[in-house]
Amino acid sequence: MPTRIKPIPLGQGQDAEVEGILEFSKGGFQDTEMFGLMARRPELLKAIASVFGELFGGKGKIETYIHEMMRLKAGEINSCAY
Repeated sequence: MPTRIKPIPLGQGQDAEVEGILEFSKGGFQDTEMFGLMARRPELLKAIASVFGELFGGKGKIETYIHEMMRLKAGEINSCAY
């Protein structure tokens, strides 16, 4: 059985920008696990965070209920109990 990759916890980001994204993910997206996993590749985290911010953040272009439906479907596709 493969080993599960551990997310980088808040407070252990590799630089200030990564740490800021992890802090925002706690309240902004309520998904510190996903962003913590991506923090293992800071360049990926920084790129995807800007896309997510544009689509889902503050004045995002995707409504909240559609965002939640997307999260549920992604979890179902990936057999994720989380």
